[in-house]
Amino acid sequence: MTDQPPAPPIQPQAPPIEPQAPPIEPPEPPRPPTVEERFERFGQQAEEAGKRLGRETEEAARRLAGNPAVVQAGDTAARIWGLVLIAVGLWFLAEVTLGYRMPAIPWRDVWPLGLIVVGLAVIVRGLSRRSA
Repeated sequence: MTDQPPAPPIQPQAPPIEPQAPPIEPPEPPRPPTVEERFERFGQQAEEAGKRLGRETEEAARRLAGNPAVVQAGDTAARIWGLVLIAVGLWFLAEVTLGYRMPAIPWRDVWPLGLIVVGLAVIVRGLSRRSA
């Protein structure tokens, strides 16, 4: 044996200490929108929807205006309603203003006839479109 002192025990070396980054804080939750912001967003959405509806309506109007059957049906309906309004106006003019004694019309008995006339007009228009 040799007279040398025993070697000191080998101690494990700790890994070098690296500087630690500060802890990451979670992001703040988004705040709820204020009433003004919600109204502003609603207004923008309503404006976009209105513009979209306007474009679609203009497109449909252009398509329908180019269809002669639709134009003719609209003209016919306008003429019929015009004649009905003129007839009612002349009736009241003769009775109220001119003092003519017009026969009393029991409207409770006449309005079903109006529905029948409208129904017949719809049927005739449908049949005329099929034949065309």
